[in-house]
Amino acid sequence: MSYTCAWCGKPVPEETDAATTDTCEECEDFFEEHTDDITDTLNKLLDDNEAASPKSPAERKKSAWVSYSLISAVHMFAGEPTKEFKDSKFVKDL
Repeated sequence: MSYTCAWCGKPVPEETDAATTDTCEECEDFFEEHTDDITDTLNKLLDDNEAASPKSPAERKKSAWVSYSLISAVHMFAGEPTKEFKDSKFVKDL
């Protein structure tokens, strides 16, 4: 079976008698080296989204999904979000 990196699309060699990863070594190294930078950027985007003032219910729902997604991404990178979704001003919009 052939596998490709979930991030860049390069082929990932199959591991014999082990689970095959979904990322290539180059992408794994990149994310390990830049985890703090990525987390900081995601938190800045989260703070900007939380500072927004959407007016319509549709805009509030969109902002809720953006906050939820950014918080989830920060957690995926094992970082601390500046705000948990339960504390988001958009929590009731989903």
